[in-house]
Amino acid sequence: MKYFWKAAKFALHCQLPTPPKVAEEEITVKTDQFEIPAILYTPKGKSCGTILAVNGLAYLGNKDPRFAAVCRSAAAVGYTVISPLLVEVTQFRIRKETVEKIKDLILHISSDKKYCPDQKLSYIAPSFSGSMGLIAASDPEVGKKISSILTIGAYCDVQSTLDYVMTSDEGDEYGRMILLYNFVKYALKSENQELEFALKACVLDGSFSRETLELPTVLENISAENKEVFFKLREDKSFREKIWKEIVANAGSQSSFLQELQVKDKLHLLDCHVSIVHGLGDNVVPAKEAVILKENLPRKKSKLVLTPLISHGDVGISLAQLPAIYDLVQGFAFFFKNAKVKEKKAA
Repeated sequence: MKYFWKAAKFALHCQLPTPPKVAEEEITVKTDQFEIPAILYTPKGKSCGTILAVNGLAYLGNKDPRFAAVCRSAAAVGYTVISPLLVEVTQFRIRKETVEKIKDLILHISSDKKYCPDQKLSYIAPSFSGSMGLIAASDPEVGKKISSILTIGAYCDVQSTLDYVMTSDEGDEYGRMILLYNFVKYALKSENQELEFALKACVLDGSFSRETLELPTVLENISAENKEVFFKLREDKSFREKIWKEIVANAGSQSSFLQELQVKDKLHLLDCHVSIVHGLGDNVVPAKEAVILKENLPRKKSKLVLTPLISHGDVGISLAQLPAIYDLVQGFAFFFKNAKVKEKKAA
């Protein structure tokens, strides 16, 4: 019950117009490979454990107010939270290198007694960053440093997820434009900076709290041919499906990104507890992906919550449906229970 109430407070804090006040400090995490800026959120009193919190694809990065509210809320219920700024994530780039950065962060932070006295940490992330964390945790050296993972709207099978976003009538345009921005080059004979600029501007204009629209100006300054391709990618489903087939066919030899970003085939290597929270109405990553995740994880070490209360990668909830709220809080409680510092046994 202790962790249920902790999770309930966490969920409530995430909904408050003004997130709880906790101590915040900008730090730099220096590893052998990287120097990564981060925000450190410190709880009052003794820490219950350390959480690495990685935001999803958002141009405000770790300062996105929605994700910052999640970090503050976790700190408010007693956890030390470190939220890194991964530049490529703020630039909407989907890269294998992000997994390597997450691995490096986990290994470095868990070995730093200042931030992680227990020498193990937990991981929270939405969407693609949640899936990247699962891939990172499949590395045995990294996995043994992780106590608990909470994913919100993560994918399991990269092929089926990308196919859904690119070809489904229900697929979200914002997610679709991000994928095209990353991978359309595999369908073109050469780099097309004008088209990539237009796709990125479209993504930026659709971003949370974006006020100034960039796309109209970009479209005025690109060739008529590229403008036509952009609108066909955006509005012509059959054309987009054709381009997507070319991307998948060509990327196999040039990038193998489908294999590198695959989660499903690595889940048997995970040894930590995993809480899977997924919105039933998610139109970026369909809810069936969460079911596949659960099916491929040990029953006693994983918990699945499919909920009507949240959207893709979000923790926004409404008090309209009490049974659904109870289920969602149970999912958070499973994460926090397993994220706690393990008490040392007396000698």
